[in-house]
Amino acid sequence: MGVAYLLLSLVGAAGALVLAWRFGLGVAATAATLLPTAAPGYLAWRALQGQPVAPSLPEAADRVARAVKKRWGEEERFRRVHDPYPLPVAWEAAAEDLLVPWSQLIERAGPPGDDCDWPASAAGLAGSDGQIGQVFTDRVPTRRLVVLGEPGAGKSVLLIRLLQDLISRRLAGAPVPVLFSLASWDPVDQGLEGWLADQLRRAHPGLTAIAEADTADLAQAMLDAELILPLLDGFDELPTAVHAVALDAINQYLSAARPLVLAARTAAYRATLDRPGTLVRLNAAAGISLLPLTRDQSAAYLRRNAGHPDSPAAARWDTVIYHLGTRTPVAQALSTPLGLFLARTI
Repeated sequence: MGVAYLLLSLVGAAGALVLAWRFGLGVAATAATLLPTAAPGYLAWRALQGQPVAPSLPEAADRVARAVKKRWGEEERFRRVHDPYPLPVAWEAAAEDLLVPWSQLIERAGPPGDDCDWPASAAGLAGSDGQIGQVFTDRVPTRRLVVLGEPGAGKSVLLIRLLQDLISRRLAGAPVPVLFSLASWDPVDQGLEGWLADQLRRAHPGLTAIAEADTADLAQAMLDAELILPLLDGFDELPTAVHAVALDAINQYLSAARPLVLAARTAAYRATLDRPGTLVRLNAAAGISLLPLTRDQSAAYLRRNAGHPDSPAAARWDTVIYHLGTRTPVAQALSTPLGLFLARTI
């Protein structure tokens, strides 16, 4: 607004000078005609001085990327995800009845780039740990992925790893992966687009600046320009009654051509698709299902957490390790990354 007011003041001053010249007014009369424009001009100039200059959208994306990288690096250290080494997470292709047929995904995406080939079937999505970034970018034809798993199976950990991998390989001005927790979204009262924009503004206050040549702020403009790659966590944390509404809203706003990741508990996602009269599923998406930890994985992690597998401190886990692989409550709890994390923390 400061620019507009300043331009109006300058136009007014120019008009006064033209009139003074046309009618041959003297210096005093000319000054009198200019006087009314002085105060508005000064106020407009002061407003312009205090008006922030919004960055371009690519610049804004780069700023958000740096902030996201810093935040999740700190969050990872706080969660001790890599202490003593990364929590093991492995996955296989999700059940076919929960997803679009693989052949349709390949048909929609077209041929891959020169540096990768689409797997012959969804089974080619299987992987573990640090492979998630490569799986998402090089093996998922549409770059739309559903991450399914049991409670504590490591869905959130995997999304953080994916985010960090994508951030580390991101080029300047490219879309920014951003992790959103769906728990605070009410899909009945608020559209997904508005909610995503609100979440961006809260996490990145600088995005409230008005975008260049636009009436929208940077948060909305970045969404419109598809400079945000949403990683949607906690679908199952929404009330069960709105799961179908939420999935439909995701499909409506984040159309089949836009990359995204959605994480959910397997049972909650399946129940959404199995509801009578419900035909929605995540459009054009592949899916993976997280696997429980094996006995050897859990045992190795607990022993290494003690400092050394053969140390006296590691021996304190022997009784627990003896029960791994059984149906006892302890064994079941320690078959997930969350259970291991809690055990080593306590």
